Order: sequence, then C-alpha cells, then structure tokens
Amino acid sequence: MLFASLLSLVLLAFDADGFGGAPATKAINPLYLKLDGAETFQISSPSVPVPSFNRQRCRGIADLSLASRPVFTERENGGWECVYVLEYSETGHSPSVFVQIRGLKAGTWSSFRLKLNFGSILSRQVLSARAAALVHALIGNREPIKGLAAELAEGHDFDRSFNRITLKYRQERLDNSRYNLTGVNASSGGR
Repeated sequence: MLFASLLSLVLLAFDADGFGGAPATKAINPLYLKLDGAETFQISSPSVPVPSFNRQRCRGIADLSLASRPVFTERENGGWECVYVLEYSETGHSPSVFVQIRGLKAGTWSSFRLKLNFGSILSRQVLSARAAALVHALIGNREPIKGLAAELAEGHDFDRSFNRITLKYRQERLDNSRYNLTGVNASSGGR
C-alpha cells in the first residue's frame, strides 16, 4: 500500500509564465498531474511562490489511492484553509501526514503545517517524499530545498529562509516518530 501511494504522488498543475520576458517552455515531470487543461509547472522556476492556491489546487493534493479528500474552507474575510489527512495502514503503526494550508486572501497561501507521523523506515521514506512534494507544489523547486525528502526522512531539525519564505522542521518533544514542518510566506502577510 505504501509503495503504491508513493507511485501515486499527485502534485498540482501550475502555469509557467516564462522568465525574464522569454517565452515559457513546458517540462513534464511524471510526479505532476495535469488538471482541467492547465499547463504543468516548469522545473526551472522563477523565485516566487506558486500563485493561485484555490479550491481546485486543494483538491489536487489528494492521494488518489486513499479514500480521504482535502477540505477547502473559505471565510467571509477572504481568508481560506485547506486541510487534509493522509493515513496509511501499516502493521503496528499508523503513519500519516496532516496537511494544513492557510491564506489571508484569496489565491495566496500565507502559511502551511505538515505533521508527519512516521512508522517504519519505508513509511518514513514514503511520507517524507509526499511532504516534500507538497512543499514543492507550494513554493516551487528551489535550490535551498533540493533533497528535501531525504532531509525530512533523516529527522534532523532545520530552519531555512529564502525569498521571504521560512521553513522550520522540528521533532515533537515527547514522540520521536512525529515531526512538524511549517512554512510561512512573508510576502503574503504570513507570520
């Protein structure tokens, strides 16, 4: 089941506007899914957060091999939240990733939290890859986070700041199998 889930990683589709006035080129990565005719994200991206997080992009983070689906909630003040729990069955463990993405205004994420509950070594690799894919879907494939899946699986705390985005990864104090990865997008008013 975990191996099938790894193979069914689903990332969001983005529009690539080109960079520096040059026309956009399209690169297709087998981990990206094409949603409703949208173009896929170009791997060599400009250094800006991926725009337009909306209900469709929230639904796009779903792991299609699981029964659960993301829930997107809009607030009257323009804020929104996307929440999703990915649970994988494993003997003696309950590996999971809890996803919470928030925005202060329509279309732009301001913060996210990924809570990883690791089980075995295999689930650690699968969940780390899934978490890294979600982070890349939000902020692009930037140099400061290359190798993110391996770094998450290793379980070492870290802090990273780049392009007004801050990432923090911490092990929970009382449970050595649980970690929190948080991200803040200061350019959208996140704190």
